[in-house]
Amino acid sequence: MRRIVPPLRLAGLSLGLAALPLAAQWDLRLEVPRPSGQNLPQTLISGTGQLASGGLDTGRGFIASVNRRLFQVGPLFRMEAGLEYSQWKADGTLAQGSSVQGTALKQQGAGVGLNAQVWVPFTGLAGEIGVIQRFQRYTFDANGLSNARDLSRTWLRVGARWRLPLPVVHPYLAASYQQPITKDKPVRLNTAADLASYFTAQGNGQEFERMWTFGVGVAF
Repeated sequence: MRRIVPPLRLAGLSLGLAALPLAAQWDLRLEVPRPSGQNLPQTLISGTGQLASGGLDTGRGFIASVNRRLFQVGPLFRMEAGLEYSQWKADGTLAQGSSVQGTALKQQGAGVGLNAQVWVPFTGLAGEIGVIQRFQRYTFDANGLSNARDLSRTWLRVGARWRLPLPVVHPYLAASYQQPITKDKPVRLNTAADLASYFTAQGNGQEFERMWTFGVGVAF
């Protein structure tokens, strides 16, 4: 005799399967960032009549993070806290008058953050929004000279994820857009000698201003 499963039980089972990823306590994620930006657009060096400008090509690197669930509200909302280690770099140029020289910028360090997830029922899709406080070592190289400073920035992260329908563990694909919430103003150049401060100012010269990230993760 064929057994018929009541519709209510089927609905409960479907809801339970949809909530499985939210039952996970830990979340590991590896992302590839595509950072870009510059922060010295056509600055006039007073007394010389020359313009100094700088730009960065799209960078490369990685972001590795581990997140822990703080709490959840039903099957649709989840709040988590996390730690990360990130590193990205890019090549660029610095132009002063008719002189153009190659530059390189690298930022690496740790970060702490909060991330909220809002799930769309029965789709495996979730939207994310969070903030990350990053403590990084800022290293800028130009014309054979290297300067390094410690840099602290609060970044906004807006993203989305799609989980793969596998049991036990819950792998997913993720993408996000990120940009700093806090940022210094460009360094003020009054004389040609002040260009030295451009190389030593904390994040006041060339700095990454935005990035897209693409990655994979697993929740368990």
